[in-house]
Amino acid sequence: MRKLALHQITIMDGGPEGLVRFAAEAGLDGVCLFTDTPRNANGQDMFPVVDPANALSFKRLLNDHDVRVINAEYFPVMAEQDVTAYLPAITLAAELGAKRLVTHIHETEILRAEDQLSSLCAMALAHGLEVGLEFTGFSAGCNGLNAAAALHGRVDQPNLKIAIDALHLFRTGGTLEQLKASDPAIIGYAQLCDGPDFRLSDDYLDEAMNRMIPGEGVFPLKKLMTLLGPHVDIDIEVPSFAVPAGSDARTWAHRAVTASRNLFD
Repeated sequence: MRKLALHQITIMDGGPEGLVRFAAEAGLDGVCLFTDTPRNANGQDMFPVVDPANALSFKRLLNDHDVRVINAEYFPVMAEQDVTAYLPAITLAAELGAKRLVTHIHETEILRAEDQLSSLCAMALAHGLEVGLEFTGFSAGCNGLNAAAALHGRVDQPNLKIAIDALHLFRTGGTLEQLKASDPAIIGYAQLCDGPDFRLSDDYLDEAMNRMIPGEGVFPLKKLMTLLGPHVDIDIEVPSFAVPAGSDARTWAHRAVTASRNLFD
């Protein structure tokens, strides 16, 4: 059975500690969590974040439950913001034994985007971390698989890998044929969820926060998984800010885990 990780936004109840305990209970290998998080208009954290003051106890929790951190978020390349500001959160991610950092490219000035991404990769490499480049329809500086592959080639950093999020792939017009034609070595991880259709969009944030359980939509997830090498980490990312009636966060997360495992049967 392929090893699987669970993303924090799939089950936010209990915060990072609750995520680790749930992952261990569900027999998962890893988690994807936040050491830095986007903030809303009021300056409040949008997602649960690991408290640096509790780093040692949180690391013990990971070790005690035999759960590893696959991805640490959130380190976007933004206009008028320098990635060096992320150093404390990068240091925390490394202290927790994370494998990689996650970035989106919102900066649209090409040379600055490349420079900032290179700097992020250098800081990550100094801490023994990869950088996962996620393309999305709403990150204008890198909004598709072809754009991500081109940016990966221009930046040319040894620890930079591309992420394949099923929703982002199909919402940005990506295809399995494009993925098959890509160099498999540059793909670092993939994120599982489903969707109701293949419409092209650059405005699907609500859907990104309310995804479908794998196997309950139309995405060809089984075929997608066959195109990913054994080195690719698999992350279950199925948030639902409106959990269906008669359900709860843990039940929803268990459904997502079970359905994801079924893809590999």
